[in-house]
Amino acid sequence: MAQTSLLQGKQFYCREWVFHKLQHCLQEKASCACSAANKPSLVANSGNNTGVVSGKGAAWGVLLVGGPGSGKTALCTELLWPSSPANLQRGLHRQALAFHFCRAQDSDTLCVGGFIRGLVTQICRSGLIQGYEDKLRDPAIQSLLQPGECERNPAEAFKRCILLPLLGMKPPQQSLFMLVDSVDEGCNVSEGEQTSTSLSGTIADILASHFEFFPPWLLLLCSARKQSKAVTKMFTGEYRALKVFGTLYFPGPG
Repeated sequence: MAQTSLLQGKQFYCREWVFHKLQHCLQEKASCACSAANKPSLVANSGNNTGVVSGKGAAWGVLLVGGPGSGKTALCTELLWPSSPANLQRGLHRQALAFHFCRAQDSDTLCVGGFIRGLVTQICRSGLIQGYEDKLRDPAIQSLLQPGECERNPAEAFKRCILLPLLGMKPPQQSLFMLVDSVDEGCNVSEGEQTSTSLSGTIADILASHFEFFPPWLLLLCSARKQSKAVTKMFTGEYRALKVFGTLYFPGPG
């Protein structure tokens, strides 16, 4: 089931500069998609799904980083359900393909299998990607989405049920984004204990380790606390290949 935000419906104030930057990022993604369409790329084949893997120049996203209470979740909520006239007019919410809000107090939101199935459901219902549902009729894909199987092999399910089908689709008329708020939740071990093993199988790990399979027209937008250094490094290239992942830093309250 798709997760929603507890802040939905609350008034949002300030941070207008962030929406301008995100709008620019989506425009830049559209340009990247056009460029990638004219360049030779690697071809990934998994079962009956064949897709073109984005080149490194097209594989970038945005990581919102800030301390607790700095407004990351509020901003993500406003992006999806705008409350201000300016953000309604900007219309970025119409470019949302799928979203997920992780919450430490709700273990269901940290389940990788539920995360994957929720994204699949939203992409189908969005109506933004024509033909995606047809790809899901493959019995092998249906098997991967079954409860239990999705949890046992989340990496394969994420790739074959979401990324490869999207890569095989005709690009939409405008770039889209996938939002994952508080991607560091579920990785709540002390900083000295945050290792590749402790992060393995988390939502953060699934996203970071499959980023090269994201289509060039899809912007991955995540948020995380600046204290979760092991997680943020996964998206900033210090020991992962996401060296062009943009970072927007949020100052703390006051």
